Amino acid sequence: MVYVSSTHYEDAYRRIADTAATTAGASVLLFVSMDADALCALRILTSLFKRDSIAHKIVPVSNYAEITSMNQTLAQNQQIKSIVFLNCGAQTDVQDFVTLRDDLVVMVIDSHRPFNLYNVFWHEQVQCLDDGDVEKNMGELREAFEDIAFGDSSSGEDSDESEDEGSDQDNESRIGHKRGSSEMLGDLAKNDRQRRKRKTDLDPESFMRMQQQKAERRDARAAHQQMIQAYYAQGSYYGQSCAISTLMLAEQLGHPPSLDTVWWAVVGATSQHVLQHIDSDGYAEVVRRMRDLVRRVCPTASTTRLNIDGNARSSNTSESALGSSATVTSSSQALLDSQLGLPGQPDDPPQRENIDPFNPYLEMIPEDEDEGYLRARAGAASNGEAGLLTSSKNIEQSVAISESTELKFLLLRHWSLTNAMQYSPYVATRLGTWSSKGRSRLDLLVAKLGLSRAEAQAPFLHLDPELKLQLYRKMHAIGADYNMADSLYAGFVRDYGWRKSRVSASDMVLAILALLQKDAWAGEYESIHISASGFFAAYDSLSQFDILRAGLHGAQHLQRLVVGQGISMLERQAVKTLRVFRLAILGELESSSHVFGSPFALRQLALFLMQTLRERSKSAHARLPFIIAGPIAQETSEVDKLMVLGITPMDYPLVRPHMDAPFNRSTYAGESRNHFGIVFEQVASEVGAEAKQGFFDSSVMEIRRSDMSAFVDKLRRHL
Repeated sequence: MVYVSSTHYEDAYRRIADTAATTAGASVLLFVSMDADALCALRILTSLFKRDSIAHKIVPVSNYAEITSMNQTLAQNQQIKSIVFLNCGAQTDVQDFVTLRDDLVVMVIDSHRPFNLYNVFWHEQVQCLDDGDVEKNMGELREAFEDIAFGDSSSGEDSDESEDEGSDQDNESRIGHKRGSSEMLGDLAKNDRQRRKRKTDLDPESFMRMQQQKAERRDARAAHQQMIQAYYAQGSYYGQSCAISTLMLAEQLGHPPSLDTVWWAVVGATSQHVLQHIDSDGYAEVVRRMRDLVRRVCPTASTTRLNIDGNARSSNTSESALGSSATVTSSSQALLDSQLGLPGQPDDPPQRENIDPFNPYLEMIPEDEDEGYLRARAGAASNGEAGLLTSSKNIEQSVAISESTELKFLLLRHWSLTNAMQYSPYVATRLGTWSSKGRSRLDLLVAKLGLSRAEAQAPFLHLDPELKLQLYRKMHAIGADYNMADSLYAGFVRDYGWRKSRVSASDMVLAILALLQKDAWAGEYESIHISASGFFAAYDSLSQFDILRAGLHGAQHLQRLVVGQGISMLERQAVKTLRVFRLAILGELESSSHVFGSPFALRQLALFLMQTLRERSKSAHARLPFIIAGPIAQETSEVDKLMVLGITPMDYPLVRPHMDAPFNRSTYAGESRNHFGIVFEQVASEVGAEAKQGFFDSSVMEIRRSDMSAFVDKLRRHL
């Protein structure tokens, strides 16, 4: 077994720790994908390394070419004994871009699927952390792979059972060898000589039996090849969050979850929901598992009357929250009703006075009793200087994670309600807020929610708590009238102490993504000054609130650019609807085109356009896949190139071979698959386009602008 089952993650870590003990310097090299999930996993993993005194080096990467380059300079260092891939490396054979020395250990923690089968079934040096799908659903596929990779194509010639057993032993011995190594080639030559020797002196009956065995063997191999091809042809999708896998590793090592590690896992998993990498059932599974952990690290939150999985509500669990295999049976409606205090929840505790309704476990201190606030207002360093009596009551800062009902209004806690709705794709696409008619509908919705225009335009943080609670309840009641029946969803929030706004997991994801793209937009936003690069600024924002606040401002700025660019393209009818997909290409003269040279910004723009057209299209075109292309900054490209991204809606019907095969099942993505990675590669090859597909997301590609026309024409006929 070369993959690591979900109950034995600690085995892979201990191999790294054992090799690190023999080296004085940095023995672990961390290749980290530049995304929110990988960053959160990195914070958890480095906390383990620091606790165990394991020196390590962090290398942020955005494509496989950068890994290959770093392999030539760093991985060849004999001091490096272990390489860890965070949210990269699973879909491509590791041996293709990393030199596997005999003393090198490789661990892959990646949510991208499908796995490259050589990574999970070939070499014991490469350890892929399995989220359960390999062990449960890929048994037949493993047999097929081992038959093709390790079996002899002419093994049907062995008529003797003892010879077959000997051949099986030879196959097992090959698993430990590198592909193309001298040991493996020597074994093949030896087996070939033995096979030729057994062919002599065969009687007619043995000859006929041998021919029949060869025919059966060919049929079996052909079936196995078709199964493997179907596995790769199913398209790309996502598995368990990288951050959750790392937190499971920490638990198995005996490190109890802390407030920080649980929050990082929550944020990493939420990033998959924000970017629409997993479906609603997969997100419900994430919420169920993280809810149990939140209740463990924040005991006050364990009394929340929630019911995600339809089971009895309990604040204590006897097993690891992450290791539980309970099934999500439903339903978000019970969760929302319980959080909003709607009828049908007789067990809900009575409301107490002086309680924040959005985090009932954090008591609100009146301003005239808040000594810290009064000292700050007086500009004093102590109570005595401010003329305050020293209180004998010890008031601790409230820092906790809580379960929360969230509205699909982006950055609501850090914006006004009007801005949060106007720049949220969820609202803008349904109301058409860029038109006068859409703005009128938005004003009418705000009025029905019981808020005046002045209140809606004021910072949401300063809104009366009772109005906030009323907003959630009324949106739940009238959302269906505006095609927003699902405007509420279950989430998590974290409080950072006095005088700091509460941050939801989805808001933090947007802040991290904005910081990762900081170099593309920070120059236009003069109020943001961050000295660190985008990657390390995002890394620091997970523990430093000042940087997180800057990231939230950057996320607001980016969201304005996304919505503004999307509206401009819709008004100019820059999105073309073809027979089997929609296409949008950003021009070089677009004012904000340089921002969309990043896959994340380009994906956010594509999601906005796709959702808008879906709400306003005929049923036949509503669920069409979407392809978008944006210019790559000239500083990073010697020639004029475009970055192309393909998105398949979560509910897009795909017909693929072996639909009922176990390997087609996914815990988090359901049946949703993105087939553009395979299609892009085939079409680019057929038209002879100069293209590069080296990103960790296989549906992203770089192509020369002059080849784009021929590429699209061929793509239209190919799909």
